Amino acid sequence: MAGEGDYGEPIVSLLDPEFEDDPVGVLARLREMGPLVRVGFPGGPRVWLITRGEEIKAALSDPRFVADIGKVPGHQGPSIAEQLLVSLDLPEELLGSFKDNLQVQDGENHARLRRLAAPAFAPRRIKALRPRIEETSARLVEALAEKGSGDLLREYSTPLTAAVICELIGIEEADQPQLREWMDEYANDGDFTRSALAMFEYLKTLIERRRAEPAEDLISTLVQTMDEDGDRLTEAEMFGMVAVLVNAGYHSTAHFIPNAVLTLLDDPDQLALLRGRPEALPHAVEELMRLTTILPTAGPRYATEDMEFAGVSIRKGDALTGSLLSANYDPRVFPEPERCNLERVVKSGEGHLAFGTGPHRCFGAALANLEGEIALDHLLIQRDSLEITVPRSKLRYRQLIAGGPRMFSRFPVRL
Repeated sequence: MAGEGDYGEPIVSLLDPEFEDDPVGVLARLREMGPLVRVGFPGGPRVWLITRGEEIKAALSDPRFVADIGKVPGHQGPSIAEQLLVSLDLPEELLGSFKDNLQVQDGENHARLRRLAAPAFAPRRIKALRPRIEETSARLVEALAEKGSGDLLREYSTPLTAAVICELIGIEEADQPQLREWMDEYANDGDFTRSALAMFEYLKTLIERRRAEPAEDLISTLVQTMDEDGDRLTEAEMFGMVAVLVNAGYHSTAHFIPNAVLTLLDDPDQLALLRGRPEALPHAVEELMRLTTILPTAGPRYATEDMEFAGVSIRKGDALTGSLLSANYDPRVFPEPERCNLERVVKSGEGHLAFGTGPHRCFGAALANLEGEIALDHLLIQRDSLEITVPRSKLRYRQLIAGGPRMFSRFPVRL
């Protein structure tokens, strides 16, 4: 599982089958090795994996660590994300949009981009979406019930989350099936370049349409908004922001729903508790988010100087990434972390890290929680007949990249 790196410390291979077969167990062993462990895969970049929540919070809030590798003094060469993107042979215009998105910005520019998008996710706006989400969810559940069986992922959770994020952003209902097709294509190990280019061209056209005919949506707001100096967002910034929001709002919540369903069906006592106290659903979703973290790691951060961090000597330019999954199973914070406990009480400031932490914490967390609440209410509380139609061993996950999100390929159910 391990070799030896330039620093003399062991290198843990992300290609080890254990990472796919038992990620929680592997991370438990790494967590006990230390708060920082060197990981990588053959021929790829090597990074420091932060294994514990306290150190992850510290790193993601420390200005000495940056998301934009260009901020590292004297550094030359691509970031980890750029290395992956270059291998996909994307055109320069599309590459520029990926480089300009929220996830790889720091400081004032990151704050500016986040400030422009944040109003779409304000609590009042999210609360106003509840009736629409309820209506869409009920319609999808009823259609699945009429069939009697189907794929919960493709016939319920992905169309639900796609409808919500697309409406919020301003993607018209008639265009949503095509957008879902592009998103599913690259997530299912399809032609990433083709689907990404098609989505890019569509969004460019939509931005121009909203520039000519504004509507009550995020794209119209971004097109019209100027910053304090009177400069508008660039085309690349707009596309990068919309692409990040669509991707995050679609895949992560769509795959949380079947994972949460599986967790509750496999724990009848906790499911019975929830059915007896449905008002506890918002709190229960927090515990289920902890257990079923879809995004296993935070985006890489780069050290801007030589330093000591968590007892380890870090060199300028070193990459670090926080294991959100490992932090959410850390027994130092969550007693009996592998047990689902819908009544779990955690100290203030010690909640799960499924949405990250620090300046880059996901501002769509409230929307994801709301969608999760409505889905579990409609699937498991208002109805009691949902069951998985294959043995647990037959449920298949997929991972597009080593150490990346583990997502179901399909989730067959009877309702």
